[in-house]
Amino acid sequence: MKKTIALVAALAFPAPPAAFAEHHAYDAISPDYIAGFLAGADLTDGAIIDNISSGNESEFILRAYRTRLGKEHPAEQSTYLAGFCLPEGATHDSLISSILDTLSKTPRPDNTQRDIFLYNIIKSLYPCQD
Repeated sequence: MKKTIALVAALAFPAPPAAFAEHHAYDAISPDYIAGFLAGADLTDGAIIDNISSGNESEFILRAYRTRLGKEHPAEQSTYLAGFCLPEGATHDSLISSILDTLSKTPRPDNTQRDIFLYNIIKSLYPCQD
């Protein structure tokens, strides 16, 4: 019975789906992927800053802020902790267009995952001003 199941599985799934292939990291970076990346950073980093700014910080956390950031709380920009700050008033379409333009002019280093590549591009385009 085990041999039959193995044979059926081998025939039904001759190769792993393309999504699981090693080259998946080299898929194109679409406008939708960029929009999702930015939305995820905004949501999660914003929640972290809200938690930090809740007023319930320990003395250790406050000292860590002063030591690492030179102030008690991070900036209000939701993506500050991620290392990039999006321009105030910029539309998602203009951000995505600018990012796509830079991506088209920047060769992706070998063995660099698309999420890391995109993150580095965004950080270089939109650094936070201290």
